[in-house]
Amino acid sequence: MDTSGIARILEDSDNFLLLTHKNPDGDAIGSLLGLLNALREIGKNVDGYFHEKLPANYARFADIPALYENLPDFGRYDIVVCLDFSNPERFGPQTDFSRYNVVNIDHHPDNNRFGSSNFVLPEAAATAEIVFNVLNDMDSARISRKTATFLMIGLIMDTGGFRFDNTIPSVFSAASELLSLGADYHAIIDAMFFSKSADFAKMEAEVVLHHLRTGCDGRFAWFYLSDMLLDAYGVDEKNTEGLIEAVRSIENFKIVAIFRRKDNGFRFSLRSKDGALSVGIVARELNGGGHELAAGGFIPSDTIEEAEGIMLERVSKLFADAGAGKEA
Repeated sequence: MDTSGIARILEDSDNFLLLTHKNPDGDAIGSLLGLLNALREIGKNVDGYFHEKLPANYARFADIPALYENLPDFGRYDIVVCLDFSNPERFGPQTDFSRYNVVNIDHHPDNNRFGSSNFVLPEAAATAEIVFNVLNDMDSARISRKTATFLMIGLIMDTGGFRFDNTIPSVFSAASELLSLGADYHAIIDAMFFSKSADFAKMEAEVVLHHLRTGCDGRFAWFYLSDMLLDAYGVDEKNTEGLIEAVRSIENFKIVAIFRRKDNGFRFSLRSKDGALSVGIVARELNGGGHELAAGGFIPSDTIEEAEGIMLERVSKLFADAGAGKEA
């Protein structure tokens, strides 16, 4: 993985704004905070922007100042670094990145290279793995205990705790070095996997018992996470990152989806646990993108029933095409 080009850019500049996508996941959060902390520790002027306050399980680690809610003036910075998103729409539809000096760092294979400089490395398991290599390539940078913890969050969450198919040898090498540098692995595991609230656990059970729908001979499962359901259990949407994985873990489900109402339609996330069933294909057909086994997008629709029908049609075709391929 050649990250020397990114390292040179970061070495030669001093004034940065770091960005990531809306509704950030663990890789987005860990990558941004890890790079921000490392650059600040060597005297760079760096701000990081999140659209909103972080979910509770991440906020306990984020004890360094960043920007929330008020979008900064990009023109104040020499370089805008975009982390872990494949196109400008994932950040916000009103942003014209072409007006600025943008360094685009990502591992999504469908990245549309929207930056002035693009470093898209699909072979990386996570953007945090790219950042880890960048910091090792920089002469002036070092990975402190705090930076190591942030980057470990990114690695752990984008590999599902080292369970997903993107868990390759380089991931374990990076994790081993981060551990040796003091990454607080046990605190991360406790926060991400062993600290769900009782209300969240009850809502999770409610979803499985009463809101889960299936199709494709029981191989596809989905649910609609409504505001009413969230309100009933007092759960904030931004604290529901692990909900889709709980459903994916159920035996016999090959593909799972979660729907959320958004403006004039429904945002969806998809997960697959079969390499022959690319949910990335489905997402790209439906105003989205991502990885082959984890992706998302948006379906313009007035009703959840219509959105579910559109998704079921696409997923059914995916199963049919995969079956035809096996027969061939």
